[in-house]
This record gives sequence, C-alpha cells and structure tokens, in this order.
Amino acid sequence: MSRNRGFTLIEALITATIVALGLVAVASIFSFAVRANISNRQMAVATALVYDKMEELKWAPSPGGGSDQVTLDDTYIRAWQVGSGDPRLVTVTVYASSNPLTHRQTELIQAAMLVSPHF
Repeated sequence: MSRNRGFTLIEALITATIVALGLVAVASIFSFAVRANISNRQMAVATALVYDKMEELKWAPSPGGGSDQVTLDDTYIRAWQVGSGDPRLVTVTVYASSNPLTHRQTELIQAAMLVSPHF
C-alpha cells in the first residue's frame, strides 16, 4: 500500500487564506504610507507659505487683509487678516484648494503674530 505524499485541499485553502490576509495587511500599510506622505508634503509647503506671508506682512507699512492663490506641486490658498490697533494681530491661514484624499478644500495651518512698530 503506497501512501501519497502531498498537500490536502484543506491545507492549500488555509495557506491561501493566510497569504491573502498578509497581502491585505501590506496593501493597507501601503495606503497609509501614501496618505501620510501626501499630508506631510502639503504641511511642509503650507508652513513655508505661512512663514513667507508672515515675513511680508511684518515689514509692510500698513498691510490689509486679503488672500492669494499659490500653485506649487498643488494649489494652495493663503488668507490673511490684519487687526487694527497697536500692536496689530496678523493671522495667516493656508488651505489646500483640493486635497487629493478628500477632494475638498482643507485647512492645513493657521498662524498668528503680534506686530508693533515699537520694539
């Protein structure tokens, strides 16, 4: 009587299930990494745009509120408000005009500073 050595159908199904679960986990991690990369890149660009506008408004003689659109790797909207009085409160907000993940305008960063003509 010879005994066949090999895999049974149940062993093959269990192996296929384990491999499929592993592939799903890898795909999930990959998706998370892509989202994190996009978010970090947008935040880095938004931080540079806020810093640039804050420096510009800090040295302007009489700045007013407004907004502009900046296109780099994506399209960003900067909006700023300048308060009255001494010292002036300057607030700059940067939005991603169309976030690739949510497909809607998303606020990325907001910064405020006090500007006074006297030191």
